[in-house]
Amino acid sequence: MAVNGNLSGRSVIAGKQQLKTIQRPVKGTVRDSNGATLIGVSVRVKGTNNGTQTDVNGQFTLNCNTGDVLVFSYIGYSSQEATVGAAETINITLAQSNDQLQQVVVTALGIRRSEKSLTYSAQQINGDELTRAKSDNLINSLSGKVAGLTIAPSASGVGGSAKVVLRGNKSFSGTNQPLYVVDGIPMTNGSNSNGQPNSPYGGSTSVDGGDGISNLNPDDVESISVLKGAAASALYGSQGANGVILITTKKGKAGKAQINFNSSAMASSVAYKPEFQNSYGRTTAKSNDSWGTSAAGQDNLGQFFQTGYNWTNSINLSAGSELAQTYVSYANTHATGVEPGNKLDRNNFNLRETAKFLDQKLTVDGSINYINQQIDNSPALGLYFNPLTGLYLFPRGTDITQYKNQYLLGDQTGYARQNWDVSEDIQQNPWWVVNRNPNYSIRNRVLMNGSVKYDFTDWLNLQVRGSLDRTADSYEQDLYSGTQSTLSKANGQFILNNQVVEQKYGDALLTFRVPNTTTVKVDGLVGASITDSRRTGTTLGGGQGLSTPDLFIAQNTIVSGTNSNAATLAENHSQLQSIYGNVNLSYNDWVFLNVTGRNDWSSNLAFTPNGSYFYPSAGLSVLLSHVVKLPSAITYAKIRGNYAEVGNSVPQYVTNPVNYLDNTGSVVLSTVAPFGTLKPEKTKTWEIGADLRFFNDDLSISANYYKSNTYNQFVQVAPSPTTGYSVGYVNAGNVQNSGFEFVIGYNVIHNSNFKWNTSFNGSRNVNKVIDVDSKDGINQFTLTNNNNTNYKSILATGGSYGDIYGYTVKRDAQGRILLNADGSPQTNNGFNYIGNPNPKFQLGWANSFNYKNFNLNLLVDGRFGGQVLSLTQAIMDQYGVSKVTGDARANGGATVNGVNATTGTPVTNVDAKTWYTSIGGRQGISEMYMYSATTVRLREASLGYTFPLNSKGVKSLRLAVVGRNLLYFYKKAPYDPEMTMSTGNGLSGVDIFTQPATRNIGLNLNVTF
Repeated sequence: MAVNGNLSGRSVIAGKQQLKTIQRPVKGTVRDSNGATLIGVSVRVKGTNNGTQTDVNGQFTLNCNTGDVLVFSYIGYSSQEATVGAAETINITLAQSNDQLQQVVVTALGIRRSEKSLTYSAQQINGDELTRAKSDNLINSLSGKVAGLTIAPSASGVGGSAKVVLRGNKSFSGTNQPLYVVDGIPMTNGSNSNGQPNSPYGGSTSVDGGDGISNLNPDDVESISVLKGAAASALYGSQGANGVILITTKKGKAGKAQINFNSSAMASSVAYKPEFQNSYGRTTAKSNDSWGTSAAGQDNLGQFFQTGYNWTNSINLSAGSELAQTYVSYANTHATGVEPGNKLDRNNFNLRETAKFLDQKLTVDGSINYINQQIDNSPALGLYFNPLTGLYLFPRGTDITQYKNQYLLGDQTGYARQNWDVSEDIQQNPWWVVNRNPNYSIRNRVLMNGSVKYDFTDWLNLQVRGSLDRTADSYEQDLYSGTQSTLSKANGQFILNNQVVEQKYGDALLTFRVPNTTTVKVDGLVGASITDSRRTGTTLGGGQGLSTPDLFIAQNTIVSGTNSNAATLAENHSQLQSIYGNVNLSYNDWVFLNVTGRNDWSSNLAFTPNGSYFYPSAGLSVLLSHVVKLPSAITYAKIRGNYAEVGNSVPQYVTNPVNYLDNTGSVVLSTVAPFGTLKPEKTKTWEIGADLRFFNDDLSISANYYKSNTYNQFVQVAPSPTTGYSVGYVNAGNVQNSGFEFVIGYNVIHNSNFKWNTSFNGSRNVNKVIDVDSKDGINQFTLTNNNNTNYKSILATGGSYGDIYGYTVKRDAQGRILLNADGSPQTNNGFNYIGNPNPKFQLGWANSFNYKNFNLNLLVDGRFGGQVLSLTQAIMDQYGVSKVTGDARANGGATVNGVNATTGTPVTNVDAKTWYTSIGGRQGISEMYMYSATTVRLREASLGYTFPLNSKGVKSLRLAVVGRNLLYFYKKAPYDPEMTMSTGNGLSGVDIFTQPATRNIGLNLNVTF
């Protein structure tokens, strides 16, 4: 019998005339161009059915012959062939066939999955997107890039945190921020205090850092995956109820050693200032207002605000072999704000080691990240300790320079030391506040992660991980003698807050794949985890002030009688224990089913029968393009849907309140009613979506529609007086969020010299409070309740999360304002609904242009709809310093659509001072100070050039001009509505002398050795 072809490795069995193949196993690893392993890559012997897939580690083993040609194929990547030789290992790197489409997504627990198998919405952002135009807070770099993600930077200067919400607010009392996860391990959100005021009177007295990742080095980030819905984050249980932001960090890569150096220098300026009148001065020589006669105005703001700078330099080293890899990095950030004295210094150290042992069956991965940060003079928000109140309200026509040059009267003592002729509690000399009311925030943070994974077979492995996230924060504020008497004691005060937030996490994951299957494939995992969180610390409030003036040490503080001026922070310790699992089934790689389940045991629910609770999810996706003949223009089509239930954390120590010691050492009995039937908040959600690609993947469209309802809200009530309790709680409420999202990308031009890619992402979320607590007759829940101000934030049945309530004017049937005889408006009783700050629609438009070695990137984004309140404008109007008051005086009065309430006579003009002093101020008519929150801006711009090199030392050199927040195409509010006073649930959509937004422009240099 003749045998054709290559006879190597073959023999003829005597007597049977039968050809038998002698095969041997060939192993290997498949990676993408970034060095990340790829899961589910098809590996087949060309021309045969002999094949396999790469496992969760990107590895494969296949029996084949020398000379066989192996074909490696993966959706979204160009196929590659390799001929089997004498070597037993074949390692392959696959290149993406389309740079825009992210085909491999990091999902819950850090597991990589192919995009085609996902049954939910997830969006991934590459690390390059985070460093193109850097911000001093990593999370701000996602603004305008992710559909359904709303980011509101805090107005607390350089190093400030941000408020982040995915698909709307859900919880009355719990957090609405997403869970941050680094390399599959949940992080703590840092300090429970965000450095923001709890009232409009302001005065930052704690550390800013509430978003959990504001301190991370963006150059260490490989990618960020945003898991938006409950089905995507279900494996994180109650921790991921508000969505998850997954950060995958860089690690060493096999091959030659590589050094990357990145340097960024940015200059910041005030992007938008309030508008002032420059025609009228003080009423009298010593008055606080500007309702006087003609006087030439001064540019007082130009004397105060400065150009801010941000210098960030980072270097990283990557090296290793197939058995061991090392990644080490250092970054230094030095930034100054637009307010004098506001400064940030941060150092990031990172070391990550990865190694394989025991014939590459055992993988060990460990990292340590140390962050040292100091922020000086984080701007206070609100009315007290805020330099902007004195700056903005300073009488027009008076030169403020004299108070800048000499804010301190050296020959005076006590309160007379401050050089300032305005006598009012909310106003101090701006330079006095900066130099004699300074605050300092110091943070030392350590993140340690470690994992050990053992591959029993190519289809079964066990991984054990652990982490420690320890943040030590110290906050200090020094109030010198001479500070306004309502804010400080005569000799000054010393305020100190030290706290440590520590989270320990551990989990074990058994990952499996049913072997030797082709048509029906099954894989999944089972696992268990424990999260232990604790906060400890002490505060020093200053007591009766200082014994020796201006000596800011703890032993110099005065104690009054038996009262202590120090306190231990309230006990804060919680633990979450969990078991979970998921199963993924696929049929012929065109239909995918995903089922998850998780059970949590929370210490917050101790002393209740509800300590254990279960969360399921299920999702289905179908690749229509694999089973239905579609028009040739459609190259890919997938539809998907899912349902999930997930919970949210509840406050600690409410099921069994404990007594405590006051500052005299006396026992204070708790007046809080025990909540022995407390249940966790529960969110039920469903989602449908589709992913489509056209014209050989040049056009891609992804769209989702979702709806969620959050029940068992934690609502505070007033118990019956006969119980002896002053506060009680109930589970009630129903908050609904529904909306749609889309992402559209198109490769407009792509030839050898010029490429143009454009993409849109948009979203709309409709929030509705279905019920607060109808069974107990409660239809309102107050989020923000500030006495002596003209607004509240209230959740009311039938309303929406964040609704603003305030004072409103009375109107007749024709809509005219009812006026008193003096022209002042009449007001309705109590607080009434006046608006909601949340956008009705969000849109981001990104463009990337590449011409030879030049690259231009532009990002425009807009937030449309919503209303915001400016108490800054109201108080400026009351004092007569605003442009609108000057224009009204120049025109002979304020134009109104009014009617005399007594005579019925129409009124179209009211004396300017009468009108603006009656509607403005802290107790002014807030309805008059609501503005459109719509803004459209040029968010990011970058123009770079990559230098052609023929150097053995320098492999790559790129220089770019970059900018952030460069231009407002549309804005009607007197401030940037995106800025927020708090990263918590309250104070949304309210401006109370917040620091203005900044415009940033600079240079980026990237060098690879």
